[in-house]
Amino acid sequence: MIDRLLKTAILVFLWVALVEDTFLFLMAWFAPDLWFRVFHAAAPTDLEIAFLRRSGGQWAAFALAQAITLWRWRKNPAWLAVAAGVRFSDLFTDLFYVLSVPSLTTLGWVLLMPPPWLNLVGVVIMLRGYKQTLRPVPVSGATTRPVL
Repeated sequence: MIDRLLKTAILVFLWVALVEDTFLFLMAWFAPDLWFRVFHAAAPTDLEIAFLRRSGGQWAAFALAQAITLWRWRKNPAWLAVAAGVRFSDLFTDLFYVLSVPSLTTLGWVLLMPPPWLNLVGVVIMLRGYKQTLRPVPVSGATTRPVL
């Protein structure tokens, strides 16, 4: 059984991450110029758009995994571990992007610096939730004396 506060944190995190990843996927595929204007104040080349759309495929996969987790985690808590893995992998992509990109706008820095930390928080939330589902549920009236 998952604590009420943790259950709320799981739902909030999954919904926010689902909306964010869906938005990023849509922007990468349908408005890549907007991405480059907002984050880099530059016009993209064809190759840069291709790589952004490749990232868009990852965001679509993340959104799908999170949507399935929202749908299934109460009946199959292993989906919490799946969502934790997704967020963990995105932690590194965000961090490496910020470290390797040649230029970022001020807004780009503001928008790209929090996600690695938020992903780490999401990993902890999902894994704590999964761990809590592994605890045995106490049976009403049962004794805690060891059986010899």
